Amino acid sequence: MKIKKPLYIATICMAAYLAPAQAQVLTLPSPTPAPSQQGSMYQAGACETTDDQASCSRIVACIGTGGKWFNGRAFGRGEGELEGRLSTGATCKGRWVERNFLGLGQADVTCDDGMTTTVLYTYQDAYTGTAIGSGRTNQDELVEVWSGQNVLAFFQNQDPDNPVITLQCGLSTIPLS
Repeated sequence: MKIKKPLYIATICMAAYLAPAQAQVLTLPSPTPAPSQQGSMYQAGACETTDDQASCSRIVACIGTGGKWFNGRAFGRGEGELEGRLSTGATCKGRWVERNFLGLGQADVTCDDGMTTTVLYTYQDAYTGTAIGSGRTNQDELVEVWSGQNVLAFFQNQDPDNPVITLQCGLSTIPLS
C-alpha cells in the first residue's frame, strides 16, 4: 500500500502536536486485578515486570492544568488492560496496545466520572513498560503520561541530600512514593 504524502505529513504533524512537554502523596493504588489477572500472582499493590502477560507497569499522568492527576498500572505484554484512580477519586479502566496502525503505543481510558481519553505514546524501553505519551480528554484537557518500572526514578531530583520525588501537574507539585 502506498502512503500518500499529505496523509504522511498530517500523521507526522499530529504526532508532533501530541508529544508531551513536561500537597497530595501519590501512592500505587490497590485496585482489584484486571479480570484476566484474577487468580494469578497479582495481589493488591503488587506491580512487577515479568516475561509474560502477568507483567505490570506503573502509570502516572497529569490531566489539564489544575493539578488533577492519575495513578494506576497497566497489565500485559504487547497489549492489555489498565486501571487506576484520578485525584478526584474517580476510577478508570482501559485497554492499551504497544503498537497501533501508526506504529505508536495507544491507550484508551474511560473513567466512572465520564472522562475519556486516548493517549498516544512512545517507548523508551518496551520490556519495562517505560514510555512517555500525551493525549486529550473528552473535555479537551491535555493528558501527559509517564509509565514503567523506573517511573519514580525518572521524577527524582538529583540532590543526594534531599532525594525528593515529585510530579509537576500544572502549578501543583505532587509528591510521589
